[in-house]
Amino acid sequence: MKPHLIRAYSYPVLTLVFLAAISLIFTNTAGSYIEKWSKFDESLGHGFLIFMVVVFEIIKSSKDYIPKIETKRHFLLIGIIALAFAHEISAFWGILIFQQICFYLLWITTIGYALGLNYLKHISFPLVFFLFAVPFWEFSNTFFVDLTTQAVTFFLGFSDLTVYIHKNFIETPYGIIEVAEGCSGIRYFQIAFALAVYAAHDEPLSYRLKFLIIIVGISLGIITNWIRVLALIYIGYWSEMTSPLMKEHDTYGFLLFFVVISSVIFLLNFLRKHYTLKTKALESVVSTNKIHFILQQSIIKLSLVIICLISSLLLINKHQPTTTQKINNASPQTEKLLSLFGKFTESTKEISFYGEQCLLINRVYDFTSSGSNIFPYNAIYNRKNFKLLNQRYKNININGEDFDVNEIHLRSVFKRNSFSMYYWYEYSNYKIQNKYLAKLFEINYLINSSKKMSLKVIQCN
Repeated sequence: MKPHLIRAYSYPVLTLVFLAAISLIFTNTAGSYIEKWSKFDESLGHGFLIFMVVVFEIIKSSKDYIPKIETKRHFLLIGIIALAFAHEISAFWGILIFQQICFYLLWITTIGYALGLNYLKHISFPLVFFLFAVPFWEFSNTFFVDLTTQAVTFFLGFSDLTVYIHKNFIETPYGIIEVAEGCSGIRYFQIAFALAVYAAHDEPLSYRLKFLIIIVGISLGIITNWIRVLALIYIGYWSEMTSPLMKEHDTYGFLLFFVVISSVIFLLNFLRKHYTLKTKALESVVSTNKIHFILQQSIIKLSLVIICLISSLLLINKHQPTTTQKINNASPQTEKLLSLFGKFTESTKEISFYGEQCLLINRVYDFTSSGSNIFPYNAIYNRKNFKLLNQRYKNININGEDFDVNEIHLRSVFKRNSFSMYYWYEYSNYKIQNKYLAKLFEINYLINSSKKMSLKVIQCN
């Protein structure tokens, strides 16, 4: 085999080998990526396609790479050790997102150390593009739920529908439509963002025009969800909640997304023609070979877009919980507001809290094992039967003592009952508001398990 072919394929192969090796070392974290990507009805259902694009771009970019001698990069070895240590600390505390970010940075640092910083810079686009598959995007889900709710509320103001809107619940005479987390539009935002970035990459356009394409793509992704939710409200209203789309609307959403996002392709073609005219004045004429290359790349990108949409349509989970509720199907629930996660002993008493009669709940949790959630850090309330309306930090006073707590407001899925909860964590004499700081005390828990950690909750109707 010729030397340039060996170089063209050895570097990307080694890059993927490093990823496989890190995956074998940190199996749980690698598995968490695959688990997120496998949930095709959630925000990272396009993760496998993003990974395919990354592999394709790494192989394509490596073909014209010319290795350079680099000697001073041993400092990256310290970075690898530090990231591995940070990963293990995150795993011990159970902070999955930190594990996933450390995993990603470990891969990049290993490539830079083993193959050189020049090669790392040469394949920077696919490595940065991989960020679209890292699960940190879901932290903005609440923002997109609120944004969609506000937009839908605004546009419904111009309609003649009889609806009552409370937070993210839209009540019609025939049932309640909820703008739930699955309807936030974050999937369309992410996919549109990724497609716009990939479409603008390598195009013979200025950075200003590429930025315009990305902004248009993001805007169309967000607007698509607004149109989808508005259409579902109209369909539910006029069909009296009997339309099949009220139970399964993912396929409809992606078809709508495909139609709307196609505008980016037309914009791209228009800007490319505009750029060609400008380059003649700037003595930067695009050659015939370059035009053929651009067309070839456009066909490849369009094919990947089609594969993305078809894969999403075929692999969407058909068992996604519905976001609509028929009023006459609602039934009272007797389950507790708090979740029953973990092993604990519980005591309750009634207290007067800012003029209201509330319930003070004290749960003392038993130690299980290091790294496990001995506390329901991410499952304070019963998520099956209650929806989170809003949350914030608050300073309260109990028995003359001021301290910070978490305040959340909940609404029953099956009734119109609303609840307020104020909760904090306690270890010995320490009152802790932040769940990550509370996880630090798990280290003391290992040393002295006689001191129990507790969850304190003030629950008000």
